Parts: sequence; structure tokens; C-alpha cells
Amino acid sequence: MKKLLWLGFVTMFLLSCDKKDDGGEGIKQENGKVWLSGGLAFCAEQIHLDNGDTLVVSIAEVGTLRTDDRVVVKYKELGINSTCPPYINCEIIEIKRVD
Repeated sequence: MKKLLWLGFVTMFLLSCDKKDDGGEGIKQENGKVWLSGGLAFCAEQIHLDNGDTLVVSIAEVGTLRTDDRVVVKYKELGINSTCPPYINCEIIEIKRVD
């Protein structure tokens, strides 16, 4: 009886474990070009990817990059931007300038 109770407890514990780390699933990497409008409007900072997609980013995410800088960007899509579709809202994981 104790073994059955112990086995039930262990099984319940293992099933209740929730892994928050997605192991990198959903993270994409693409090449593109930075576009900064210099204005205060929403969607003023973008990365135009070579595959034709456009990422909406914040000025803080692009750091010291300038308009027309070529970049390699790792990002996770958060959805389509409701203000300036069909652009993509994203979370920048890593961004590097390409010379």
C-alpha cells in the first residue's frame, strides 16, 4: 500500500512539472536592414528582412544601429501589429551588425 501511495505521489509530481523554457522553439534568425524614420510615430523603427517581412522594434532594441545598417537578427514573433499591418511585433533575442 505504501508503494502504491508513493508511486501516486511521484507520478502526480512529475505530471505537475511545467517547463517554461521552450528550448528555442519559435526563435527565427534572418538577415535584414535597419530602417529608422526619426519620427515619434509608432512603427518608426523597423527591420526590413531579406525574406520580405518587416519587424516592428523599439529604438532601445536596435541600440546604436543606424538606418541602412545590415544586420543578422534572432527574434521571436509575438504576432501581427494591429497599428501597421502586415508588420510583425517581435521580441529581439540578439541583433548584430554585418559589415
